[in-house]
Amino acid sequence: MTESKPLALLEIERELSAKPDSVFSALTQPEKMSQWFYGMDTGYARAEADLRVGGKYKVSMYRSDDELAAAPHGEYLEIDPPSKLVFTWTSEGYVKNSIVTIILRETEKGTHLHLKHELPEEAKEAHNEGWTTCAERLETFLKIV
Repeated sequence: MTESKPLALLEIERELSAKPDSVFSALTQPEKMSQWFYGMDTGYARAEADLRVGGKYKVSMYRSDDELAAAPHGEYLEIDPPSKLVFTWTSEGYVKNSIVTIILRETEKGTHLHLKHELPEEAKEAHNEGWTTCAERLETFLKIV
């Protein structure tokens, strides 16, 4: 019998100055995802998304020298616009079919974003860095759109 490793819970929370509808569209529309969804200091992304339960997504993250750095991908499990998004996350060499849940709640100033990523403990630190950078980029993106 194969022993499964215990999962760690990575959590990121942000107060965003945009309404939940705007945040949800930034999280799910490929042309918007491509503008903020890369977890490196410099670079860019190309996103694909088939936004439906069972639909697939892929975010190809490139370094500034056009070298592919990572291409996380997965499947949408739950879609409840504009408040909840649940999807699998596979990042080659790190995790396979881990679960990401994003909850959006309207606030007086905009939206409270709560991201939860269930993944193996050994992948938590690298993903925390990437998600933190992505959350900062999302915050900046939402201020300019």
